[in-house]
Amino acid sequence: MADPPWDIHMELPYGTMADDEMRNLRAALRTDGLIFLWVTGRAMELGREWYRIEEIIWVKTNQLQRIIRTGRAGHWLNHSKEHCLVGINHSKEHCLVGIKGDPIVNRNIDTDVIVAEVRETSRKPDEMYPLLERVSPRTRKLELFARMHNSHAGWMSLGNQLSGVRLVDEGLRARFKAAYPDVEVQPASPPRPSAMEVDSNAAQMLCPFSEPAVPEAPYAASEVRPSPMDVEIAG
Repeated sequence: MADPPWDIHMELPYGTMADDEMRNLRAALRTDGLIFLWVTGRAMELGREWYRIEEIIWVKTNQLQRIIRTGRAGHWLNHSKEHCLVGINHSKEHCLVGIKGDPIVNRNIDTDVIVAEVRETSRKPDEMYPLLERVSPRTRKLELFARMHNSHAGWMSLGNQLSGVRLVDEGLRARFKAAYPDVEVQPASPPRPSAMEVDSNAAQMLCPFSEPAVPEAPYAASEVRPSPMDVEIAG
C-alpha cells in the first residue's frame, strides 16, 4: 500500500514529489501481488505496470459519523472523499487496487466504500489494514510513505517520517547491517503476550473482587488434600 505525497499545487505541511519521481521509485516487488494506491483525481492512471481491478472510496465524516465533512478544497468543488485504487501487476480520496501476476486473493468479502472520520492531515482510515489482511491473508505486506501512527506488526513500513530503523526478523537484521553498517538498528520490540495471556489478564482486570492468586504449598503424593466441601463444613 502507498499513500504518496502528491504535488497538488497547494501548500502542505510536508514535502511532495513530482509524478516522474513517483514513476522512478525503485520498489521492485514480486511477480504476483496487489497494490493499494491512494491517489488524487489527476493521478488515477499513473501506474502503468499495474492492471487496475478495483477502486475503494473513503467517505469522510465528522466525529458523530453522520455529517459528511468537507475535506481539502478541489479545483472546482470541495472534496468530501478520497480514492484508493486497487491494481494488479499483470506483466473519493481514491485508493486504486492493482494486480500483478496471479496472486491468491479472497474475493467478494468486503465492500468498496469506507465511511470513517477525518483526523490529522493526510492520515488515512485505520479500516484499510484489516481490509487488506482479509483480502490477502498470510502474505508479505509493504507500506511506502508510512508514518509512525500507521506502522503495523507483520508489515514492512518505509518512510522518511519514521523514527529510526526497527527490524524484528533476525535474518533481515543481519542482511540490513551487512548492507548498511553505519546505520543504527533499534532493538526489536519485546515479544507481545499471547492471546491466552491477554485474555487472562483482561479477566482479572474485569473482576475487582478477585483475590490475587497465592501459590499453594506442595502436597506429598500420599497426602490427601481436603476438598472444598470439607473446608466449608469445617468452617
